[in-house]
Amino acid sequence: MVPVLPLGMVVVAASGAIAGTTENGPFPGTSVRAEEPRLERLYRDGGRVVGSPILDLQAAERACPNGHQVRRHDAREDGSKVFLVWTLRCR
Repeated sequence: MVPVLPLGMVVVAASGAIAGTTENGPFPGTSVRAEEPRLERLYRDGGRVVGSPILDLQAAERACPNGHQVRRHDAREDGSKVFLVWTLRCR
């Protein structure tokens, strides 16, 4: 006797197996689901510029020791403070 699974369970299992084996990210041998570290730097506080708008390369090297690529560059506000945010993709 062959066990019968509901159709939804079969589809989820198959899609999980396919997603888990995908290795065609932006760099050879890198998964599409690679972790993307975020680096933040305080830029403005109370309307005054208090930081540099340049990515801290030492922090990027610590986050991605084998190299990185900047995926997104954003800013977020927290009250009177503005933080610059870089999202990286590690190699």
